[in-house]
Amino acid sequence: MKRVAKIFMVAMLFIVSFSCGSKKTNEVNIYTWTYFIPDEIIQGFEKETGIKVNVSYYDNNDTLLTKLFTGRTQYDIISPSTDYVDILIKKGLLEKLDKKKLGDTFKNLDADNLKLYEYAKGYDDGLNYSLPYGFFATGITVNTKVLGKDFKRDLSIFEDEKYKGSMTMLDDGREVIGMILQNLGYPSNSKDDKQLEEVKNILLKYKKNLAKFDSTTFGKSLATGEFVVSHGYPDVFYETNEEEQKNFVYFLPKGAMMYIDNMAILKEAPNKENAYKFLEYLYRPENYAKYVELFRQVPVIKGTEKYTNIKPIVSASEVVKNAKLPLSLDEEAKEKQDRIWNEVKLAK
Repeated sequence: MKRVAKIFMVAMLFIVSFSCGSKKTNEVNIYTWTYFIPDEIIQGFEKETGIKVNVSYYDNNDTLLTKLFTGRTQYDIISPSTDYVDILIKKGLLEKLDKKKLGDTFKNLDADNLKLYEYAKGYDDGLNYSLPYGFFATGITVNTKVLGKDFKRDLSIFEDEKYKGSMTMLDDGREVIGMILQNLGYPSNSKDDKQLEEVKNILLKYKKNLAKFDSTTFGKSLATGEFVVSHGYPDVFYETNEEEQKNFVYFLPKGAMMYIDNMAILKEAPNKENAYKFLEYLYRPENYAKYVELFRQVPVIKGTEKYTNIKPIVSASEVVKNAKLPLSLDEEAKEKQDRIWNEVKLAK
């Protein structure tokens, strides 16, 4: 009975939070990736509009989903990756965008060059529920002071025993398995047992030379010299100064996992009009340029080059050439890929 009473009290708290969260205020509530929106943009928007911006953070898309399924009305804007946009649309959680309220945003999208509408066919045909924000791909960072300039720019770099114990791959089965599947010419959402077994055997071969699977400290460890080759994001470029960055190369192997992070408005957003105002402000070229400067990703907005001299870490053409956009996993594929990943992680 105590357990039932406790559950009832928790349920009542959720009801209270829902009712409080649905009250309209002169604010906008954003749930996004850490540091994803530069402080300068938030401060500028608040000064221009008088609307208070509240930002909460998550570290992966599954955390986002869990939060939305328990208390979504407290948020207005979220930043889902493409394979989760599809899920959220099917669940009826996203607002169908009133594009007129977003000013010149869609006119300024670099849609043709980056094939944004072509990619969107797989997750949000016509971009009616989401706005591309970050356009990049997961790659491999190499310390050229150790490896020199003439190194293998493909996944076979992880087979080089010379660097055993000083290489890492992301501690993320979706990223690692998806990349190897795509490198082999298979779809990243494969549930084919033969294909997954092939991936497992390749991963076991790589693992012998890895220090560990790491998704949190590899950037800092590359900067300190502890690691010399790391699969992941270009974090080392955020951990080092301009001179130190000359010692690192970030490249995309064939089949790299492209990622398009997005901005979307929740269907039950309590401050929907403020959400539209914030996105319109965020996507103005002079403001979006601040995001490009911070993360050095490929800009999705035309005209940002007028406001910054900072170049992307890899070019748009390299992303389009070498990377593929992953589609969402169905339950069977997720179960099988999770099992393969666990087997690799537990292997001696």
